[in-house]
Amino acid sequence: MKIAFISIIKETWGGSEELWAAAANELLEQGQTVIISALSPLGHSSKIQNLEKKNAKLIIRRGYIQPGLTAQKRIPKKILLFLINKLSNPYQNLFGENPDVLVYTGACDSLKHDPYFLRLLYKRKKPLIIINQVHTEYQKTFDDHEAEVLKKVFHYSSKNLFVSERNKTVMERFFADHIPNAQIIRNPINLAEIGPVEFPASEKIQFAIVANLLINHKGQDILFEVLSKEPWINRNWHLNIYGSGVDEKYLKQLAAFYKISDKLSFHGKVSDIRNVWSNNHILLMPSRLEGMPLAIVEAMLCGRPVITTDVAGHTEWIREGVEGFIAGGANVISFSKAMQRAWQQKDQWEALGKKAYEQASKLYDPSPGKTLADIIMKVISKGNE
Repeated sequence: MKIAFISIIKETWGGSEELWAAAANELLEQGQTVIISALSPLGHSSKIQNLEKKNAKLIIRRGYIQPGLTAQKRIPKKILLFLINKLSNPYQNLFGENPDVLVYTGACDSLKHDPYFLRLLYKRKKPLIIINQVHTEYQKTFDDHEAEVLKKVFHYSSKNLFVSERNKTVMERFFADHIPNAQIIRNPINLAEIGPVEFPASEKIQFAIVANLLINHKGQDILFEVLSKEPWINRNWHLNIYGSGVDEKYLKQLAAFYKISDKLSFHGKVSDIRNVWSNNHILLMPSRLEGMPLAIVEAMLCGRPVITTDVAGHTEWIREGVEGFIAGGANVISFSKAMQRAWQQKDQWEALGKKAYEQASKLYDPSPGKTLADIIMKVISKGNE
């Protein structure tokens, strides 16, 4: 069978790619044919190259325009891309492979931006599985016309997979309609083993934030403002920042503006997550929007409590005062209050971390790639009945 995976990210890799890539590995081991449609940056990923070594076929489709270009350079490129796409569908090569099923990964509203994909999908009548990795719940991100576009494809899809129940219910509220064929699925974790990591002995509290440096998503700027004010500015803590992204320069400027640069360390991307938690006491995640971040699941599986915001799947994993602390909203006042509640109980963090491990070990899927691969094969089997 031929299984086609469609990635829409414009980076070399992202957390949203872990699930379908794990399923691709499973399917290749089963002897299935795997095709990947991606924009050019993803082709440079070592994980994609490893899939190619296992005989996955990579199709780079046009559509990538380098970020950061001036309007003078960017606009002509967009016009040229529009004209070329009018003459030749960027997904033509993918559909030319005649896949048995298409697996599309993105945000819950991504398909409103992909008319070329939808045009060929409906024309060729191929089975579709949608993996919905993230969505905002503070604002409706589509108008009435776009809502109809999205509802049509969700009703067409054989499976609508969500990484949190909350993302699904928010989309249903924005649609004013039920989403059929919906199912919750877990993302893979980046841990060779699970279990509580020994709690650091340091008297200085070591906060950690593990996330892409994208403030509109992860909300690091909210945290910086909280930490720049009383009572935090005079407390004994250090913030370790793990990750990279387009807002790194801005966040360093913001830290300088708030005069907290000496209390922060930027470590970049790291691969040894258990080592991160051997040096840190608690995870901070002031997210504005999410699906269900791997950083939270991994921290909990390493025995660490979490301070985060009430968005997406967070409260499906974390209970206030049990596995962590929940800010009512992604804003300075709410997050400051949640951090204050946590600080007052910091002598209980190790015990809360053990509770976090117990909770996460019940909820996580140790083999989500196989779970997704099984779903894919069932959709193909049903389509062949």
